[in-house]
Amino acid sequence: MTPLQKSDIQSLIGKKIKVLMAGRFYQRVLHEDSQGLHIKYANHRVPVKPDLNTLHILYFTALKPKGVK
Repeated sequence: MTPLQKSDIQSLIGKKIKVLMAGRFYQRVLHEDSQGLHIKYANHRVPVKPDLNTLHILYFTALKPKGVK
C-alpha cells in the first residue's frame, strides 16, 4: 500500500465502512487499537484487512466469527 492509501485508511477510522464478510457486505464502524484494524459484529471484535481490487479501489475483508449466526 502506498502512503496515500494508508492515510486514506487513517481518515476512515471512526466512520462507517462496507466490509465483505462471508460473501455479503456489512456496514460497520472501523476501529483501531494495538492489535490493528477491527469492527464490532454481534458484540465480537472482528479483525479486518484492507485490500485493493484491480481498479485500485480500497475495500475491507473480514472472516465471520465462529458461533455467531
